[in-house]
Amino acid sequence: MVCQRILTHPWGVAAIVTADRTQQRNRRGGPKEQLTVLVMSGHSNAENPYMQLLVGAFRDRDVDIRTPINPFFFPLTRAVYVNPDADVLQLDWLYEFYTTSDIGIDVIDAVISILRAAMFCVDLFLVSRFGPAVVKHVHNKHHHEQSLPRTERIVNELTFALADRLVVKCDRAAEVLATTYVTFNADDAVVVSDGSFISAYENEVSTAAARSELGIDEDTFVYLFFGLIRPYKGVTDLLRAFSAADLPNSELWIVGNPTEDSLELELRRLTDEVSGVQTVFEFIPEERIQYYMNAADVLVLPYRSILNSGSAHLGLSFGLPIVAPAIGCLPETVTADGGTLYDPDDPDGLKDALGAVRADPSLPAIGRSNLERARENTWDSTADRLVSLYSSVSSTGDSNRDS
Repeated sequence: MVCQRILTHPWGVAAIVTADRTQQRNRRGGPKEQLTVLVMSGHSNAENPYMQLLVGAFRDRDVDIRTPINPFFFPLTRAVYVNPDADVLQLDWLYEFYTTSDIGIDVIDAVISILRAAMFCVDLFLVSRFGPAVVKHVHNKHHHEQSLPRTERIVNELTFALADRLVVKCDRAAEVLATTYVTFNADDAVVVSDGSFISAYENEVSTAAARSELGIDEDTFVYLFFGLIRPYKGVTDLLRAFSAADLPNSELWIVGNPTEDSLELELRRLTDEVSGVQTVFEFIPEERIQYYMNAADVLVLPYRSILNSGSAHLGLSFGLPIVAPAIGCLPETVTADGGTLYDPDDPDGLKDALGAVRADPSLPAIGRSNLERARENTWDSTADRLVSLYSSVSSTGDSNRDS
C-alpha cells in the first residue's frame, strides 16, 4: 500500500515522501520462495565476526545473501540495478558510504565526505522509492569519532525516515535513539539481540596454561581490557581508577591497538606512573585471543559512551564476569547478575566497581552463568527473527504492510 510520511527535521525542513513500494515489487515478479537479501556492509566487513556469524546463520536458512562491492558513488542503486530480484537491502554502518580519508588533508577529505553524503541521501531516496525493502540495523548512536557530526545527523535522520524497518539490539537503544533523532520512532523499532561469539574464537586453553604463557602468577587477580583502543572507550579513566583503588596482588592488562598516536603516548605515560599494569599495544591474532581472555578474572569495559558492545558479548562467550557502566545496552547484555555495573556519572564509580568485583566471592559462579547465557544466545535465534522480519516487509511475505 502507499507509504506517506511527513518528516520535520531540526533544521526546519519538511518533506513528504510517498512511495507505492508494493506495486514496484509486484512489477518485479511478485512473491518468491527464497528470500534474497543485499547485505551492503557484508563485503567491506567480511572479516568482522558479527558479519560472518550473521551471514552464516542466514545462509543456513537458505536465504540468498549477496554482499556487493560498494563503489565510491551510488552504491545502493547500483547494487539494486545488478540485483533486481533482491527483496531486502540491509544497511549496517552508514559512514562507510560517505566518509573519506584517502587524501590525507582534513579539509579536502571533509569536502569530499560531505559531497558523498549528499549523493548517498539521493541514492537512499531512489532505492526507498523504487527498490527493495530497506532495513537499517542501528549499531551506534553516532560514529565514535564524530568527525562530521552535522553531516552524520542529516544522513541518519533521512535513513531513519526512509527505512521500512529499524532494528536495534535492546529496548534501551530504541529509547536513546528516539531522544536523539527526530525521525526515529521507538515504537516502530524491532529489537533483535546479537548472538554470542562462542563459535567465532578458539577456546581450548586452560586458565593455568594461559597464565603460564603470559607470565602471570597463579594467585594474581587480573583485570583485562581487550579491544581496539579509542578515546570513547575510557582506557585512560581505567588506568586512573586502577591507580586510585586499593587492589593488592592485582594486575591490569590493557590489550589492543590504540587508534591515535597521541592516545598511545598518553597511555604509555600513565602506565609508567602506575604499578601493576601490563600493556600489549598491538593487533591480537584470533588464535591468541583465548590466552588473554582465559588468563583474566574479569573483563573491564570503562566506556564513556556506548550503545552496543561486541566486547561485552566476547567476554560473556569466554565466561568472564564484566565490569561496565550502566549505559546503552550494557545493562541488558551483561545484566546485574553478570558482573558489576556502575554509574558513569559517579566520579568514583569505576574505582569502586573494581574494588567490589575484586572482593566478590561468587565470581567463578558469575563466569559460569555468563557462559551458559552466551550458549543460549545463539545466532540461529537472531537469524530466525530477522528472516521473519525481512519476509514481512518484502514480497516473500506480507506485502500489504502499513508503513
